[in-house]
Amino acid sequence: MPEIKQEWQVIIDLLRDTDPILLNRIGRKMMHYLYKLSIKQIGILMERLESSTNDIQFDPNKSSNEPLQRVDQNVLEQITEEIFKIASAELPSEAITQMVKVWVKDDKARFLSMAAEKRDVALVEISDALHRFSNKKESIKNISPEENIGIKVALIRRFFSEDLNYINTVKNYLTIDDFSTLLKNTIGPSQGNGKLGGKAAGLFRAATILTNKQNSSISIRNLAVPKTWFLTSDGIIEFLHFNALEEMPNIKYRSQIEIRQEYPYLEQIFKNSSMPPEIIAGLNLALDDLGDQPLVVRSSSLLEDQSGAAFAGKYKSLFVANVGTKQERLIALIDAILEVYASVFGPDPIEYRRERGLLDFNEEMGILIQEVVGRKVGKYFFPAYSGVAFSFNDARWSKRIKREDGIIRLVAGLGTRAVDRVDNDYPMLISPGLPGLRVNVDPHEVLWYSQKNVDVINLITKRFETVPFEKLIREVGYNYPSLNQIISIYQNGDMITPTGNMLNINEDTPVITFARLLKSGPLVYQLNDMLKILSNELQMPVDIEFACDGDIHKIYLLQCRPQSTAICHENVSIPENIEKNKILFTANQYITNGVVKGIEYIVYVDPDEYDNLETMDDLMMIGRIIGELNQKLPKQSFILIGPGRWGSRGDIKLGVRVGYSDINNTSMLIEVAKMKKDYMPELSFGTHFFQDLVEAKIKYLPLYVGSSGTVFNEDFFMKSPNMLLKIIPTAKKYEALVRVISISKLFNNASVEIILDEDTNQGIAYIKEEIITPSS
Repeated sequence: MPEIKQEWQVIIDLLRDTDPILLNRIGRKMMHYLYKLSIKQIGILMERLESSTNDIQFDPNKSSNEPLQRVDQNVLEQITEEIFKIASAELPSEAITQMVKVWVKDDKARFLSMAAEKRDVALVEISDALHRFSNKKESIKNISPEENIGIKVALIRRFFSEDLNYINTVKNYLTIDDFSTLLKNTIGPSQGNGKLGGKAAGLFRAATILTNKQNSSISIRNLAVPKTWFLTSDGIIEFLHFNALEEMPNIKYRSQIEIRQEYPYLEQIFKNSSMPPEIIAGLNLALDDLGDQPLVVRSSSLLEDQSGAAFAGKYKSLFVANVGTKQERLIALIDAILEVYASVFGPDPIEYRRERGLLDFNEEMGILIQEVVGRKVGKYFFPAYSGVAFSFNDARWSKRIKREDGIIRLVAGLGTRAVDRVDNDYPMLISPGLPGLRVNVDPHEVLWYSQKNVDVINLITKRFETVPFEKLIREVGYNYPSLNQIISIYQNGDMITPTGNMLNINEDTPVITFARLLKSGPLVYQLNDMLKILSNELQMPVDIEFACDGDIHKIYLLQCRPQSTAICHENVSIPENIEKNKILFTANQYITNGVVKGIEYIVYVDPDEYDNLETMDDLMMIGRIIGELNQKLPKQSFILIGPGRWGSRGDIKLGVRVGYSDINNTSMLIEVAKMKKDYMPELSFGTHFFQDLVEAKIKYLPLYVGSSGTVFNEDFFMKSPNMLLKIIPTAKKYEALVRVISISKLFNNASVEIILDEDTNQGIAYIKEEIITPSS
């Protein structure tokens, strides 16, 4: 009676006749499996193979640099047979059958592995392979762990990043099907090989990690990410070629002055150009899927949102009302994308890249098309609240707050007022580690430093607008989502948290305090857990953007990137017995550790003279003069001192209008507030502007002139010789306003030194004279 073969033997016999290549592959996998089990016979087999190879190769006259001779194919086939003989002796037949079946199934999914591992596989090819894989039966998709990880790593490299830290984190939390879902919402040149960009990579990583942690963290059980479509980074290359704009990438090699002057014209060239038909077809599909929800078009360049190079605020993100006919909505969406494309060639991002040695990198711009989180309320669309949160806090208003307690910048409405510096307005600052410790406690101060305006999308005008909060409340009343969580009522010198319908819209003064939300709502717990989970997993502090549509138990993650921090490891102490006439100023609020040495020049913008300027041209000219001084003075040899909120959008009277490329060469920015004025330096910690300063290693200090216990040597700044006209001869009109003081012209062997000691919350700037020891 013939021997009855086991199921695995039947499979092996069939493969031997029909697919010997697959048989050899399965044989290798079995040998590896047995070797991991420390099966003695496999070790002997491998030693015998090595011995036979050495016999073939043995030749006393042969050099070790010559190629090895090839072993006969029959020997390799015999080894495969012996591997399965050893397996049959060491393992149960059922186990061998199960493994062989899995490995055969692996091969049925090999088309995906082959596609993913191609370095520059076209978007259409990898999309098709993922689609085929996702439609396979679950039994086929159940591939081996090694194959699974290999495919995931290849897909991460293809679409997100080749950074090993990124890959090592993300591969543990996602599935292959996640990529299939992702590519259903991806637009790009079908034969292209672009990635999704840094912002997309950061959001995908954070969302994947947090989704996997939801079961172990109650506070983020209802975490969500807005519906998002992706336009690959090579879309901009296709656009440039389609419109004969191939020279644009070389603009980055022009002078900063040329780039700044030509940029407005370049923006209009882009906005009047055409999008390739293939991209338009994809955008049509995206609009069908996204419906008529307002959209935000976010930049996602290849360099963006990386550790030490966040590009925060450098490239544009634009809101689209997404109302009207399908054609009108498509035109508005394309217009926003083209403006984001143009921002690649703007003066600030190019200077930022030049500074970091990234200018020669072939920057590409991916795009995120994301639903705006919020609700339609009357003619407006906006979230109940939104903001940014950071793992590290460099704005500690109490000694009880630790750097690791983090910081939240919270605003009502769209989050633009949390990341931008805005005129005469303030976000709510909270430390998630100690949420009860507020910056302002006195009701009058709470009122004064509260948010006064809300950013919204007007669905009638189809524009992004800023609306006074009181006006908005009178228009929409209790239709404002979660209003009772957000406001207090200022009444007879007290802040009252309203209950029920206590608010009289026509008589009461509503104030944005988030009192109930911060006292008993879930927000602080949600953000604290998100920050801790992400910083622990990524082994670095993070910066996240969030929003809430009105359901306070549901929080939306909009963005995540590494946080740039301003940690100073120096042991800082303020010298004793500094001569009073050598002290330039002292400070005692919001001090972060740091020492700034060797300052040769002080650029001082007189707050009173600035306040007296009447025309927009004059106000704008001050920013241009600062930008020119930034280019002409030796890098890191000067500090900037001037009024209000530098770099803010809105009322230019409240601070000098500058961009990153206007201040990036300074060592320190000191914002002056005189108590008699109607503005104070907003705590800019957490804004894009502040992140710029941190990454450029520019120290920042808000200086409250006239506050108790401080010194400000105004005579020094106003009476010292002014070098402005020697540096910029055409600035005669502004000589009384912008003062450039050269320390070496006033003192021999001296410079300005600034010491900031956060432990004592004290800062000082003084003239430090070097003591010259006579040579013997």
